Amino acid sequence: MPPRTTHRRVSESLARRIKRQISTGKLAPGEKLPAEREMARRFHTSRVSVREAYRSLEELGLLTIRRGADGGAFIASPGHSAVQRSLSLVLRLGRMSHQELTEARLLIEPPIARLAARRAQPDDLAKLKRVLERQEAALARRGHFRGHSLKFHRTVAECARNLPLMTLMNSLADLTLEIVSVIDTPRPVKEGICRFHRLIYEAIAGHDEEAAHALMLQHIGRVQEGIGKTIAQQLGQDAAHGKLAGADALADRSGPERRASADATTCS
Repeated sequence: MPPRTTHRRVSESLARRIKRQISTGKLAPGEKLPAEREMARRFHTSRVSVREAYRSLEELGLLTIRRGADGGAFIASPGHSAVQRSLSLVLRLGRMSHQELTEARLLIEPPIARLAARRAQPDDLAKLKRVLERQEAALARRGHFRGHSLKFHRTVAECARNLPLMTLMNSLADLTLEIVSVIDTPRPVKEGICRFHRLIYEAIAGHDEEAAHALMLQHIGRVQEGIGKTIAQQLGQDAAHGKLAGADALADRSGPERRASADATTCS
């Protein structure tokens, strides 16, 4: 068996063992794992295999690798950022269409808004209000708007206090941001978004679950429809520009040919 394959299998086995100890609570957040040399001695393997195991766990967000004299491999605190990055990457590589993104947002965000209205605590509502006010201020001074807009949706998900839904929401927000970052949003559309966000906030603050659900459903439907129309318009414009550019290029190429033909006729 090639050495590389052996290292990989040993590192995978070691990584699985560490993951089991984390899931059962035998290894707690912040706890430092043995150094590579010590871990290799304990499991009768090489430092290369230990290093690969540690790196794979770091990529999963289960370990934090610190450099320096006080460094080492530490059990990471529970979080969802690594899962979110992986999910966003899978969706991005899958070339998700605008229609698919719309369907996902319509299925996920209205129930999130309902849960937010049911579960939001005073500190959640205070944070959501701050995000909304910053968005409204950005609109008033014609500043950066998109980041505040999607931050509102992320914060609504936090109010729902459901980790899987929050992870899904953040991944969808990442993809939405990639799309809207390359299109121009007219000011009337931005004003409409702010008005909807204000209404959604008031429904959540009033713990009106049905209103929060209905408003979010209507809001996402309108926003995604607007994005779809804008994308279609820009694609049409790009296609038109491409045809014009192609015609100009053809004219540039055919010009010398026509002149050469005329010269040839004159010479004959």
